[in-house]
Amino acid sequence: MIVLLLSLLACTDNQRTKAFGGTMSVQIPCDQQVFDVTWKGEDLWYATQPAPSGWTPQAKRFAEYSSYGMIQGEVVLNESRCGV
Repeated sequence: MIVLLLSLLACTDNQRTKAFGGTMSVQIPCDQQVFDVTWKGEDLWYATQPAPSGWTPQAKRFAEYSSYGMIQGEVVLNESRCGV
C-alpha cells in the first residue's frame, strides 16, 4: 500500500492520468483555440491556433476509451479569452 501511495505521489499529472485514469485539467493560453491533442509517451501534446473573431472559448475533452473499461483517463482543455 505504501509503495503504491509513493508511486502515485512521485508521478506527474500526465503520468497519473495516462497510467491510472482520472481527470486532468489544462489551461490553454488565452485567445488560442485547440485543434489537436495526443499523447507521445508520457507527455501530452496539444496544438493551438489563434482564435478567430467571434470565437467563444470552450472546454474540450480528450478521453481514453479502454477496451477493458477499467482505467480510463480524461484531459479537459480549458480555452479562455484574454482580459476576461
